[in-house]
Amino acid sequence: MDKPKKDPILLNQNSDYKLCLNCGFPNRNTDASCIYCHSNLVEDTGLFSWFRQTYYILRWRWELRQRRENLKKSKKSSLFSHLGYFLLGIVLAGVGVYVFTMAVAESSFSNGLIAVLFFAYGFFTLKTLLAKK
Repeated sequence: MDKPKKDPILLNQNSDYKLCLNCGFPNRNTDASCIYCHSNLVEDTGLFSWFRQTYYILRWRWELRQRRENLKKSKKSSLFSHLGYFLLGIVLAGVGVYVFTMAVAESSFSNGLIAVLFFAYGFFTLKTLLAKK
């Protein structure tokens, strides 16, 4: 597992945030409702509140870890979508070149414009796919 970028926040009574008791999202003390789930924030004190806050922190971290793992899985499956976009770009650019040669042979201006559009769309699909992010 990757090392977290920030140190975990410790719960204490003098904290500058409060946890939502519905979802566990940390909110500022000045917030009246949760930023994440929009439920009302109620001040609770005592041992039961501490256990509840600890549970929500652990649940929130678990959900974030699950989302991170799902993103890693989706990046692996995106290889097929990249291959599909690559083939689409090649096909569109090829159709554009073919239609353009036919338009030049027939001296058709409108077919030439359509061919340029096909070629441009294929070129920009390939350019977007191959550009470094």
